[in-house]
Amino acid sequence: MFKFMQVTRWPLRNNHTGTHILNLALRKTLGDGIDQKGSLVAAEKLRFDFSHKSGISLDDLKKIEDICNKQIEDNLQVYSKPVELELAKEIKGLRAVFGETYPDPVRVVSVGIPVEDLLSNPSNEEWENYSIEFCGGTHVAKTNDIKKFVITEENGIAKGIRRIVALSGTEAFEAQRIANEFNSLLDSIDKLPFGDEKEKRLKENGTKLSQLNVSLLDKDQLKNKFNKIDKEVKNEIKIRQKADSKKTLDTVKNYFIENKDSEFLVTHVPINANAKVITEAINFLKKENKDKSLFLITGKQDESKIAQGVYISDVAIAKGLDAAEIANVASKFIGGKAGGKGNVCQGMGTESAGINDAIDAVEKLLKEKLSI
Repeated sequence: MFKFMQVTRWPLRNNHTGTHILNLALRKTLGDGIDQKGSLVAAEKLRFDFSHKSGISLDDLKKIEDICNKQIEDNLQVYSKPVELELAKEIKGLRAVFGETYPDPVRVVSVGIPVEDLLSNPSNEEWENYSIEFCGGTHVAKTNDIKKFVITEENGIAKGIRRIVALSGTEAFEAQRIANEFNSLLDSIDKLPFGDEKEKRLKENGTKLSQLNVSLLDKDQLKNKFNKIDKEVKNEIKIRQKADSKKTLDTVKNYFIENKDSEFLVTHVPINANAKVITEAINFLKKENKDKSLFLITGKQDESKIAQGVYISDVAIAKGLDAAEIANVASKFIGGKAGGKGNVCQGMGTESAGINDAIDAVEKLLKEKLSI
């Protein structure tokens, strides 16, 4: 039981002393207007609420985190001593919670300077550079016991009140490990060839990134890296979609230029499955050749995603053709469903092996209905 209590108290000590040096770092970075408004010291984290009118920039968060870790690296001794309350209040730079009632004598905890030195010259301006607080809690013997300090959250909780959540010791190292692991994951995604798998993994890990419990500074770097990869992928998508759109529209345009008497085109364009490209082709036909009909499949033979679209002219409808009927015939071979109204019906399929059979079946139906 004693050993268990010791293990439990170690992270509490880390986080308690970590709270004190955070208070100092905030004051050094943001000014003397910082006043403690609340705190939580738990085994797994620390939380500190303080007065401040606006959010803290990443640059300032870095300064705050750096000050805390410098205090840890300097392996400062933590001193404590009961002191008469009125005498303790005279110490320059001493921090106390506004409105809190303290015992007399009160315990003074000082990081890096003996309490006796403080009392020998309480008005010394130098004490502003040290963490000095009234506190009755448990602390580390030396700051290097804390090992590491990272800030994982910073947000507003009320008007003029901000909150910081931070990790120390083992939890801080674990947060760093998670950040490094995710950074390696992004590197592996970046090396993937462009395609559905790369897009899928980016989308999945974009959600995970927002939920990572890591340093805000590490998270910012990870977000920048993620956004760079995401932007490259989206730019590639635009380039490929533009090329796919041109290829599809050229296929439709050139066919009817070369086959002016043909009433319809049934074809498969072997590009990435793209419903938008099909819509563009249908809109082109409605505008430029509205008396022609079109059945179009986009998608590759070795992929499971297929798009199909049907446009039936008013002339063909008068002869008994129906866009939904044609789409349903194709769906028997390529799977999926299609929907629409009037002259147009579109849908998606999953069976690329059935593309050629779908083309043959639709072509046969159109020939029969149009008596060609």
